Amino acid sequence: MAMIHLEAPKRQNNWPVWVALTTLVVLVGFSCYLSVNRIYQVDEAQNIFMATVVGRGQASAYFTTAALWLLGPLAWLGRTSASSTDLFYWNRLIFLAIFWINTLLMALNTGVKWKSKHGLFALLAAATLAPFWDYGIEVRHDNLILLVLLLVWWLGRTRPRGTTSYVLIGALIGFLQFAVFKAFVYWVPLCAALIAFPHPGHGRGRMRLTLAWCIGVLAAVVLCAGVYASTGLWGVYLQGLRGGLEASGGGSRFGPWMALSRLFIQAPLVTALALAALVCLGLDLRTHRRQALNWDGLAPEGLLLMGSLAALCINPTPFPYNLINVVPFAFLLACRLLAKRGLRMLMRTRLLAVFASMVLVTHAAPFITNTWRHLEKDNERQQSLMNLAEFLTDPMRDPVYDAVGMVPTRTTIHYRWYLHSLNIHMFLDDRRQSVSEMLRLHPATVLIPNYRTDWLSKEDWAFIASRYVPLADDFWILGQVLPAGGSAFEVVHPGRYQIMGATQKAMAALQGGHLDGQEISSSIVYLNAGPHQLTAPSQIRPAFFWVGPKAIQLPSLPQSHHLQLFTNWY
Repeated sequence: MAMIHLEAPKRQNNWPVWVALTTLVVLVGFSCYLSVNRIYQVDEAQNIFMATVVGRGQASAYFTTAALWLLGPLAWLGRTSASSTDLFYWNRLIFLAIFWINTLLMALNTGVKWKSKHGLFALLAAATLAPFWDYGIEVRHDNLILLVLLLVWWLGRTRPRGTTSYVLIGALIGFLQFAVFKAFVYWVPLCAALIAFPHPGHGRGRMRLTLAWCIGVLAAVVLCAGVYASTGLWGVYLQGLRGGLEASGGGSRFGPWMALSRLFIQAPLVTALALAALVCLGLDLRTHRRQALNWDGLAPEGLLLMGSLAALCINPTPFPYNLINVVPFAFLLACRLLAKRGLRMLMRTRLLAVFASMVLVTHAAPFITNTWRHLEKDNERQQSLMNLAEFLTDPMRDPVYDAVGMVPTRTTIHYRWYLHSLNIHMFLDDRRQSVSEMLRLHPATVLIPNYRTDWLSKEDWAFIASRYVPLADDFWILGQVLPAGGSAFEVVHPGRYQIMGATQKAMAALQGGHLDGQEISSSIVYLNAGPHQLTAPSQIRPAFFWVGPKAIQLPSLPQSHHLQLFTNWY
């Protein structure tokens, strides 16, 4: 009798899945840490300040824009929060959620099923794009542009659903244009392509899909118009739009290489695969001509990437954060190349080990080194200055000036409150009121220097030095050190000041001094605006310093250089 041999079923090897899941959990935790602790950028401060201005109904006093993305949660936070650090904390968490939604959409747009093993590895690949970690968690409208573009691509290309998809695409585009004015650079060519060449999976004619798209756009426009009409923000929206266009008409201009060069350092594998895919697409077009332009090949993702590169190149100031709207599309094209040309071959041959090694060296290692560096730049100093500025000021009476909006819970000195590379020329060539004149008319009690205040003229800084004294290189307060023996002085902003005497070594309590003819009995005094007289023994230089509504003495602050307060493009 023949023996029957029964083989035990092979156990499925799931360790790669568990490694991928563990890595994703670590990445989520790491992104949460960075969101809370990583250094803030000047654009984030400006955006949060503008949203606060809208939320508190101060648009007539300080320049802002009522762009749709600043309304809702951001404006509500600005209206309800009394702490600048809380505002930055919660805004960052909102954009952390957007960061992971964008990551998930990148994975879904590769065409995999999100509940599958391939979906897990696609998500891990998308979550390890180093350039995306540089700016993807920041409070920037570019991240919202990417969110809408990825949704449009998913609806129009990855998961076609006929007229439903096109109604949703139209609605998303309508909202996006009110949210970010420059968004038309991206959605116009994308929607033109989707309308002219709809994916066959939609199963509807071009005219019907176009009508559905128009219905979606119209519905979004009507809804947005209703929001602006009900809130009275339409005029603010137009004024902010004009201000942005006015500023963008000047300033420095440069090419895209500063941004693009980062791709070769931070994501060499994705960059190489994307370039290889573009070469393959070119060869296909040369060989097959129009037949190569189909939804099953490399053409859709290839044209999408080229469109994003074109948008980067026509940008007069293509800063590195604009890579947010380039890197994801390079990733999608690279994945399409692997799916069509190489992945199956690699999985079936011994080349898999070679490819795995390439991934580790040219993708994982650059990701780790370029993302780990963010731990070197934290926001501890920024938060300490925000808290100190709030402690030394009254939210309604005592302005703070830093040119970027780092303390959004406090008023500032003028309607044209911020400095930017696009508008600084207007201050320097006298087309706008000088900062020194703004400070003369509306004195700030606290001034926080940074790299943008370095753009001010020598005359502006001479005026600042005559009215402010530094507690640290990046934190100045109203006050003055008078000549030995004392002299007359002027208080430009009423409030509580500390009277002290300056020695060769340090500041000390002033002994034997007189203020306006009266002997000084307390070092903390309330001074009204106007002229005063402060005298002291002949060998002592008396001084007065702003201490605000609550401080009982001049606060001490660790030293730090003002150019370290913000770090761009590191």
